[in-house]
Amino acid sequence: MTYRLFEPGGSGPRIVIVAGESSGDLLGAQLIDALKLRYPNARFAGIAGPRMLSAGASTVVDMDTLAVRGYAEVIRHLPRLLKLRSKLKAAILAEKPDMVIGIDAPDFNLNLEAAAKAAGIPAVHYVGPSVWAWRPERLKKIGQAVSHVLLLFPFEEAIYREAGIPATYVGHPLADMMPRVPNQAEVREVLGVPDGKTVFAMLPGSRQSELDMHATLFVQTAQKLYAQYPNAVFLVPLITRETRLQFETEMWKQGAQELPFRLLFGHAHEAMQAADAILVASGTAALEAMLAKRPTVVTYRLSNTTYRMVKKKIRLPYVSLPNVLDGQFLVPELLQHDATVDNLVQALSNFIGDKGFVAELVARFSTHHDALRCGAAARAAEAVAGILGQKWR
Repeated sequence: MTYRLFEPGGSGPRIVIVAGESSGDLLGAQLIDALKLRYPNARFAGIAGPRMLSAGASTVVDMDTLAVRGYAEVIRHLPRLLKLRSKLKAAILAEKPDMVIGIDAPDFNLNLEAAAKAAGIPAVHYVGPSVWAWRPERLKKIGQAVSHVLLLFPFEEAIYREAGIPATYVGHPLADMMPRVPNQAEVREVLGVPDGKTVFAMLPGSRQSELDMHATLFVQTAQKLYAQYPNAVFLVPLITRETRLQFETEMWKQGAQELPFRLLFGHAHEAMQAADAILVASGTAALEAMLAKRPTVVTYRLSNTTYRMVKKKIRLPYVSLPNVLDGQFLVPELLQHDATVDNLVQALSNFIGDKGFVAELVARFSTHHDALRCGAAARAAEAVAGILGQKWR
């Protein structure tokens, strides 16, 4: 079976857009909305999540098909991923859309983009691969594969410019979405959190593979925190029914079903803004925690095989975006073997009651928020329009 991306006809640009996870789905949906203001008859197809589908994109497979992280995990799913990419590439080359936009997922998308570019189809990569953190040799491949890169962070533009890769800093849509000064009392009221509670937001990840690694750790950390803070409430935003079931199952396994957990479907931003302290699995959620202006501890676990391979390639002493943006350890990172219950409890407890330190942290977070808040979706759409050219103006 071959994929069909677009039906014949139509009077607007046909844009293939491929997202691999929840954060990319958000970026894609906002970009689609911004592009529709310029091109009301534009059509979008590729691999989309629920937000992009709501914005009007169609998808050939469920977006979660691409949500695989880590070398060992990717190897296990590689035949399926290669088959998917081959079929999608064939559809792109057969239908010759007006543009291909890959959102993040560089190991999957750059190959698609290279095939499109070679066929004369403009290829845009949205979210510059983190060459500043690891695998800088990818710059050569990126330059060969893409027509343009849309960047989320201001320090990236110089890196791509020096490599001779056309790139535009557009800012981060999350910085546009989230309030500069969150109203914690109002958010707690909306979530039904009683007065006088010590609130911990716990975000163990958006993928089932991340819950496999983090669910036990997070539940046990909550148990020990509750012993220390008997007035605690634990807000746990989860994206899918599957990840919610995983977390609930772990609660029962650990005998923690009576703890004051509040499992939420989504509402991650609200949970973060309501928190006195946040425990988050490293990734985009660490940036969201910074934008929520709440003190944060970042953690992550990988399979030992994947960790050993990744560790050799990391160029910076930190991995989370708050620390990368600040250029130093702004928030604690407790990764792999350091990701223990005792370490996480101690790091989170350090924030509780230290109002002076938290105020300093919030001020630094606000500075970075301001730098990222510049109308990302509109700027990304402007860059895309420039690449599409006169035909669609």
